[in-house]
Amino acid sequence: MIVRVLRVRVNASRVSAFNAVFRRQVALLRQQPGLVYLKFARRLEPDGGEEAILFEEWQDAASLYAWVGPNLAEARLVPGARELIEELVVAHYEALAEEDQESFAIPPSAAVRA
Repeated sequence: MIVRVLRVRVNASRVSAFNAVFRRQVALLRQQPGLVYLKFARRLEPDGGEEAILFEEWQDAASLYAWVGPNLAEARLVPGARELIEELVVAHYEALAEEDQESFAIPPSAAVRA
């Protein structure tokens, strides 16, 4: 499995437009063969801007290349998205513990109690 993470910074004046455009990005991604998991998350910045993360998990490199193309460092974005983004970082990771997902689970005794 390959994990692809896109992190973007959006200026305060463009947050609303970005969120509308990026929902199209998420809808398009969900249709891609080989995509196993997708999560779009954001946090608001004190200046009114936004940092957003798109977390993708792909079943294999071939599926990822089929979506992105030959240059994995480039983000494949729907029309209108790039113009709204102030900063963009793309990173890839090899997913570990595929056979034993429980090895990374937090044991119940370590849970934080209120």
